[in-house]
Amino acid sequence: MHIRLLGTAAAEGWPAVFCSCAHCDRARAAGGRSVRTRSSANVDGAWQFDFGPDAYAQALAGNDLRALRHLIFTHSHEDHLNPADLGMRRPPFAHGCDEPLHVWGNDRVIGILAPHFSDPARGGLALHALRPFEAIGVGDATLIPLLADHDRNEACLIHLFGRGGRWLLYGHDTGIPPESTWGYLAAWAAQHHRLDVVLLDCTNGPGSGRENHMGLPAAAEVRERLLQIGAAAPGARFVATHFSHNGGLLHDELVARAAPLGLEVAYDGMEITAG
Repeated sequence: MHIRLLGTAAAEGWPAVFCSCAHCDRARAAGGRSVRTRSSANVDGAWQFDFGPDAYAQALAGNDLRALRHLIFTHSHEDHLNPADLGMRRPPFAHGCDEPLHVWGNDRVIGILAPHFSDPARGGLALHALRPFEAIGVGDATLIPLLADHDRNEACLIHLFGRGGRWLLYGHDTGIPPESTWGYLAAWAAQHHRLDVVLLDCTNGPGSGRENHMGLPAAAEVRERLLQIGAAAPGARFVATHFSHNGGLLHDELVARAAPLGLEVAYDGMEITAG
């Protein structure tokens, strides 16, 4: 399994749109891994988590959307769901998109997209509603949506994704996950499943938040609990992502704080191979 992190920022990006705070100014000056687009990730070319307002910029940076077959959403917030650019898949805006793109999401996501993409023909979308804790096949991969602790107005999801005997937990946007999710993960681990890669919300940077979003302390707590219940394989990689400028720390500063906690720090374009 090959994972490419397309973007690693929270809703505002970093430097944030319109922002002149010291943290954004420092990121502009530093450049490199301290500049972050809105969060999304691609797996093995054909699967992608979320499709936000920076999808086109991420395509220019090397994410070939022509290979995409399955688009998996966590929730409907505008930094994760960009219906306008999805419409660019249809003619006359695009040619050669003869097969529908399979889109998987909660009821809110499907409700937003359905009025505009009800016909999967001519490069449209084939829409599929997800239910928490129901495993489904997405191509030759397995997807298991789990409940997140995020927006109370919709069933926000984090995702278990398995392919070729390897497993990813796509774990944001969320605070500490609810107990229903922990119960599922414990039962899943008891069946001898193990995570190889875990991506964890770290919107708050070094901050101590535990609800709606996390910071490094809460992400480290999630890591420890996954290890305790046996849900992580030996040598599993735990990667913090989805950073807000309000957290303050640039990339290298985050690395220094995260390493003692057993966490890596994501950056745009980061590539992770499991297996």
